[in-house]
Amino acid sequence: MSHFRPSVSHFRPNAIIRPITASRSVDYTNLPCGENDGLPTAPVGAWVREKYIRVWMYDQLFSTGMKNEWEERVYVDLFAGAGYSRLGKTGKILHGSPLLALDVADRFDRYIFCEQNRRYLEALETRVGRLAPDVKAHFVLGDADKRIGEILGHIPRASQTHKVLTFVFVDPFSVELRFTTIQQLATRFTDFLILLALGMDANRNIGTYMKPGNRRIEEFVNDPEWRSRWKVAEQGGRSFTYFLASEYAAAMERLGYRKTSMDRMVEVRSDDRNLPLYYLAFFSRHERGYRFWDQVRKYSTAQTDLGLEGR
Repeated sequence: MSHFRPSVSHFRPNAIIRPITASRSVDYTNLPCGENDGLPTAPVGAWVREKYIRVWMYDQLFSTGMKNEWEERVYVDLFAGAGYSRLGKTGKILHGSPLLALDVADRFDRYIFCEQNRRYLEALETRVGRLAPDVKAHFVLGDADKRIGEILGHIPRASQTHKVLTFVFVDPFSVELRFTTIQQLATRFTDFLILLALGMDANRNIGTYMKPGNRRIEEFVNDPEWRSRWKVAEQGGRSFTYFLASEYAAAMERLGYRKTSMDRMVEVRSDDRNLPLYYLAFFSRHERGYRFWDQVRKYSTAQTDLGLEGR
């Protein structure tokens, strides 16, 4: 699916989206919301609010902080979804990551949304068209690993007179994204915010992934020798989730990204049983990106301490 051009068929009179006016004093716990528009909406757990608060804040800091230093800022969402998320217990509809990236004071110059569910992608096109009809947006249908060539084709090539900086958000349900896809994106000037679904997937399926013929973790961390290192880590008392998160950070470091320690990742746990779900991990080649991320970590931690996450 190519560059989105709104048409009459994309709009429904009963569909309401209320865009926000962002500022440097945004209350990030007051996430942008939508109303039922009859289009597909993904059900999510309450813990998703914590993720969205952090993602939205980083979008704001990145898009504004870099606007005068790069000729073009590109936002890429590899698991974009439908644009709306419905909280399970309350039924409240929140803007998902694609719309949050539009709900910023200084929008990116270009957006690329990849989603393999056709109905979700069509719903996202409609919602983006209503919220930001003039934005440059490309919609890619399919698996991000298989459509990486098309995704890269939508990212402008940088030159001496036209600097391009890309921010990629990766939000899978499992350890499904191959590291080779990250490698290809990293050939450009790219920062990443990656959800490492280690508690949601890897820890639950460790028996399956340990089988010699299973290559899921090998492709995830780009290393066929990971099992031998896991045995050493396990004997040292490390959890499987901690081990994989550190392995992923080491793989990113081999690509030339700055060292990301575990204390710079954010661990998110389930609301009911307090079980580890995932790590949010940020990767950049420049310290400034980490300064933005550190602001996000400190802000969101403070809000959690104040009891605002469940509002």
